[in-house]
Amino acid sequence: MDRSKRPILAKGEEYIMPYKQKNNMPKKDKRPTFDEARMKLSGEIKQALGVIENTPKEFLLDEVIVNVRMDVDYSAKSYHPNALISHIDANDVGSKKWTKEVISNNKNKPIKTKIGKEIFLRVNRNTLVDLEKQLNHGGNFSKGAIDNIRSIDTLFFDNHLTLIEKFDAEWKEGRVELVLHPFETKSQDAIDNLLKLIKKHGGDPSKVKYKTYKSGITFASTLLNRETLKCVLRFNPIRTAHPIYLKQIPSIRSGGSIKLPKPPNDILKSSIKVGVFDGGIDISNPYLTAFTTENNPIPTSKNRDFLEHGTGVVGAVLYGDLAKYESSTVLPVPRVNVESFRVFPLSDKNDIDLYEVIDIIEDVVPKRPDIQVYNLSIGPYGAIDDDNITRFTYAIDELSKNGDALFAVAVGNDGDLGVDELCRIQAPSDAVNCLGIGAYSKNHDGSLSRAEYSSYGDGREGCKIKPDFLDFGGSHTNPFQLISTKGDSRGFSCGTSFSTPLVTAKAAEIIGRCNFGNPLLARALLVHTAQHPEYKADRFMGHGIANQNVDDILTCSGNSVTTIYQSKLRPTQSIKLPFPFVKDLTYKGSVIVEWTIALSTEIDAKNTEDYTLSCIEDTFVPNVNKYKLYKDDEGKKRTKTVDLSKDGDLINELLGEGWTSSNNPNSYSRFSNKYKTEEERKQNFKWDTVIKRRASMKYLSLKDPYLVLHAMDRYDSSIDFVNYAVAVTINYVDCTEDVYDLTLKSYNKLEISQIRAVNEIMVK
Repeated sequence: MDRSKRPILAKGEEYIMPYKQKNNMPKKDKRPTFDEARMKLSGEIKQALGVIENTPKEFLLDEVIVNVRMDVDYSAKSYHPNALISHIDANDVGSKKWTKEVISNNKNKPIKTKIGKEIFLRVNRNTLVDLEKQLNHGGNFSKGAIDNIRSIDTLFFDNHLTLIEKFDAEWKEGRVELVLHPFETKSQDAIDNLLKLIKKHGGDPSKVKYKTYKSGITFASTLLNRETLKCVLRFNPIRTAHPIYLKQIPSIRSGGSIKLPKPPNDILKSSIKVGVFDGGIDISNPYLTAFTTENNPIPTSKNRDFLEHGTGVVGAVLYGDLAKYESSTVLPVPRVNVESFRVFPLSDKNDIDLYEVIDIIEDVVPKRPDIQVYNLSIGPYGAIDDDNITRFTYAIDELSKNGDALFAVAVGNDGDLGVDELCRIQAPSDAVNCLGIGAYSKNHDGSLSRAEYSSYGDGREGCKIKPDFLDFGGSHTNPFQLISTKGDSRGFSCGTSFSTPLVTAKAAEIIGRCNFGNPLLARALLVHTAQHPEYKADRFMGHGIANQNVDDILTCSGNSVTTIYQSKLRPTQSIKLPFPFVKDLTYKGSVIVEWTIALSTEIDAKNTEDYTLSCIEDTFVPNVNKYKLYKDDEGKKRTKTVDLSKDGDLINELLGEGWTSSNNPNSYSRFSNKYKTEEERKQNFKWDTVIKRRASMKYLSLKDPYLVLHAMDRYDSSIDFVNYAVAVTINYVDCTEDVYDLTLKSYNKLEISQIRAVNEIMVK
């Protein structure tokens, strides 16, 4: 192989070792006293009981949901009110975030917005009465319960009047998704009462579809008008509601006299499979016949518009954008083959209910372990909402939580609506275990930029950086060229519907051609090799522009060496992940270190603020010899950085003068998560399932660099392990030595990945 293109290195996990994490600094307690807190909470419970008493019985069950807002500075896992919840025999049934404006010491920003946790508790009404009495008299509370009460900001009973605001003023009737809190053995009672309410207030209960998941949360899809909805929303078990629309299918226009390239000549088929849920295909189409399998799991007849979209998407998976091919060109044999699952048109064209599609996906995916990558260029219309998880998103995350399936999902085409709230990505691209794909277009000068229509972030908590990255989706002036159902003419369109299948094909090819490939590694490598012009992710481009060549993704180039690590971590476990850094070079220039971490996680739709149940926190240590020394000098804290290899005498002298040393080497400050509040950690994407970092340093400033990876879980999630994949690239920018060979000699446990040639994945 060309020495400038050599396979990425694997088995980096062979060098991983345990790591002891030091404790965080203690936090100053600014909460009210117990007496102050208990009297305030008692008054709020009394007020909540009054609202409950005046609420018609049809909107209540025996147990009620009350909202508890934790102090914005006490919303981390360690401050969760478990002791109080246990004391009153209540049930924690979910959470979401809430915001509060507080006075800041910053003169430029005197008002600061802080984010806290709002917890939903399911509790018996009589228990609330007893709690009010206990609080008035001081009660017999445990130390933990007292601490919890001091950490509560507010308790209240929500009448859901604000939920109607999720529906714009023009909305008169249509499909609505209602999300119900878990009621365990009473879940069916909640559903039955909901059906009665819908019928009583003018709705049709026969139009309701629902599903309760193991987590206890219930998703219900129902057809309502605005007046019925207003009444139904008062039902206390409802958590949230939002309208359901079918995402608009991009129009595909015919190229007329611009003919398609010729179909492939070779009767070969790739052994790599891709699943596509869309509008179906015509299996007799000569561009699809030999390379696709047709599945029609929905009991409806084919529809021309949906068929055109499905054909365009499947064709994009197989051949990409056809603009690079002349009409006289014979197309190459596709590197993947497609299993097409037709999920449109829906059974009732006048009643857009995507639950029918979700049911099919949930049925198909577990039965097809031979397919590891799926394409979704479909979904519900409308921007995501932080306080609401759609069933579509939840279903996709559940199907991919173990890292054995990967969904590439189009983020939507509303990025040009002019208002951030409307331009935001659309479900289910907000799934935290998937790749959300946006679109770029080519400008007249050849540069690339986000297509104006491509929806943008933020994503939801757990994967804030969305889209993950962009691929070519075309524009009106430079459209995506497609296989069409209209004879031998090309189709022309643009949209994230078509940028997404480009990524789907690449993900499947990475898995099928690399002997260490799997969905989690494919996700990590695709993000790792995406390039942002500013080397920093944003909400418009995500991590940048997708790498267009799988061979480039799977190989090292020039002075850059990429190593992959794949393993699992127990929650609370910390490990040291050494970088394969080549020592003793004569080189004195710059080194760019980049790393990307991808993990799969279980999720909890009840807790939109804490949706991901596990995470990996990373800390970069560039030099094992650099430490900080500290000393208090008349109330001022002084610090010095020392080097163990050079400053032995100075260190002994300073320690003798009362200086103290840090427990661990200095971390790279930009990525350090030490001593940060929970909100600051979230802003640093601590709970995100993908983390990408970059550091540029002088070669001589590095000494045995490594990452500390610390796995975390939320509450009592009972997660055994967190599966992860890491890609690390070390670029010795102007070095003339063969750093690839030197890396292998210095780290002989590493293995050269076996990359299958294209002809090796073809079968007759």
